[in-house]
Amino acid sequence: MSASRRRPLLPLAGGLVLLAALWFLGRALVAQWQGVRDLWPGPGLLAPLLALGLAYGAALFLLAESWHLILQGHARVPRRRSYLSQTATQVARYLPGNVAHVLGRALWLRDSGRGGDGPGDDRPGDDRLSDDRLSDGALARATLTELLLTPTGALLALALLAPLLPAEAIAPLPAGLRLLPLPVALALWLLAPRVGPQRHLAGRLRLPLLLSSLFMLCLGAGFAAVCNLLGPVPVVPAMVAGLLAWIIGYVTPGLPGGLGLREAALVALLATAGQDRDLALLASLLFRLVTTIGELAMFSAGWGVARLLRETPGGPADLR
Repeated sequence: MSASRRRPLLPLAGGLVLLAALWFLGRALVAQWQGVRDLWPGPGLLAPLLALGLAYGAALFLLAESWHLILQGHARVPRRRSYLSQTATQVARYLPGNVAHVLGRALWLRDSGRGGDGPGDDRPGDDRLSDDRLSDGALARATLTELLLTPTGALLALALLAPLLPAEAIAPLPAGLRLLPLPVALALWLLAPRVGPQRHLAGRLRLPLLLSSLFMLCLGAGFAAVCNLLGPVPVVPAMVAGLLAWIIGYVTPGLPGGLGLREAALVALLATAGQDRDLALLASLLFRLVTTIGELAMFSAGWGVARLLRETPGGPADLR
């Protein structure tokens, strides 16, 4: 089939994938509620959990901006396209295999130089600033960069939190070890853009890395907030547990959105830190509920943000 005949099928394929992702996401929500129901402390948590979910959805736009900045090293993609490629495909990570959201972003952006706002959309747009198109090779490099940069942001966030950990939290290691990651991270942050053959790339990626790290701090803070809705839990150890569990789920292939493994890791990490296992289990399930609400909020808000950016091309909100 020729490219011209294949292109009209792309929106249909994308729509079917999206419907499948939403179906799997709905199943995940039902499964989470079934796990929470027996431990549910009462309706008083509904409002704060919803607020935390919306806050998490807003924080996800930090990753959308990081993705946008990564893409700028390959082509001048406007924010309305780069943001929508992230927000419209985020829920696809709940599909089996945990790669559909990555493939979906590539599909969305494959014809970036054409104009329009979706896969296969040939309508003339406001992309006159550049005739650059994201080639398959450029998309692959940008995707690989983002896949490596996001967990690096989590490691940077852990380095920032390490000096704040109680000494007993890292026993039996020497207490001074908690002070080591931060100066090492700062040294790399300052030196990488100035020395070495990849210094220009390192300089270009410093801001996306900072945004990814800031998102990870928000994620950790969200988990700590959920824990403290259930009972007094030390904030920094809870944040560290949330980030470590996220990394464990991220590096494990094949699990849709890290389902199950992250919750098990959170329970184990909190129990090791001396927290009640029932509290740890409920906190892990509720946090999954919070992140799912946030992803749905980001998915819904992404279309409005893209529309707003489309109506203000070239303005401050759509800087290339």
